[in-house]
Amino acid sequence: MGLVAIIGAGHTGRALGRALARAGWEIGGVSCRTPARAREAVAFIGSGRPFDDPVRAAAEADVVLVTVPDGAVAQVGASLRPTSGAVIAHTCGALSAEVLAPVRARGAHAGALHPLRSFADPALAAERFPGTWCAVDGDPAAVTCLESMVRAVGGIPMRVDSARKPLYHAGAVFASNYLVAILEAALRLFEAAGVDRAVAKEPLRNLARGALENVERVGIPAALTGPIDRGDVDTVRAHVAALREAAPGLHEAYAALARLTCEVALAKGTIDAPVAERINAEMRSP
Repeated sequence: MGLVAIIGAGHTGRALGRALARAGWEIGGVSCRTPARAREAVAFIGSGRPFDDPVRAAAEADVVLVTVPDGAVAQVGASLRPTSGAVIAHTCGALSAEVLAPVRARGAHAGALHPLRSFADPALAAERFPGTWCAVDGDPAAVTCLESMVRAVGGIPMRVDSARKPLYHAGAVFASNYLVAILEAALRLFEAAGVDRAVAKEPLRNLARGALENVERVGIPAALTGPIDRGDVDTVRAHVAALREAAPGLHEAYAALARLTCEVALAKGTIDAPVAERINAEMRSP
């Protein structure tokens, strides 16, 4: 273990800081845009020293976590003056460790650590962090350090190809952000069918929860159910017609997911290629 600095202690930085402090890591400099926010972050973490200057906050640290927004990572990383041998790592899912390459000229190691967890509620994220999978990439020394850090807080490290980080992150978006968007689409369609939005929330949550439980229990593609899984072209046709009339803005999303669902059903063996083509043809019909 070593001294950890946190640069940009928003939701992610605060949650990681608290988890690390509880696991016995020493928190050093904690930097935010203003002194007041830095003091708030230190109070939340329960350890550390507040700074409004990232360079000073990171100066003596063995590990520097750059938890700023994606667009600021390169600029912040380039500004740091780390000690020789330090690990500098950002937490952005779509960026590889290479965005921090300038730190190598100063004797530091570049890395990236992306927890597959929502940080909308930092306190809850820190509490439930054990069991969280974390993508890690970067220089060998950085990867070794970050994997040790992840394990210390109960996480599970997972190595990702640095050159393909955007694909990894897009997958994470599908599993998390787009799941929220899909549930919003479901709510809108229930409303259009005459169900009050407040009433619709609970049955849709239960339905989604059951689908996730099935994935956990039997996996993909076995967990797939529904009209495409049954090869019910007439029902899909009815969906498409209703969407075009009452919710045209959702037709494109439905069609894209229907095509993907056909691929899953083909892998499961519940439909054959001709049925899949008939379903896909419905998506193209005027």
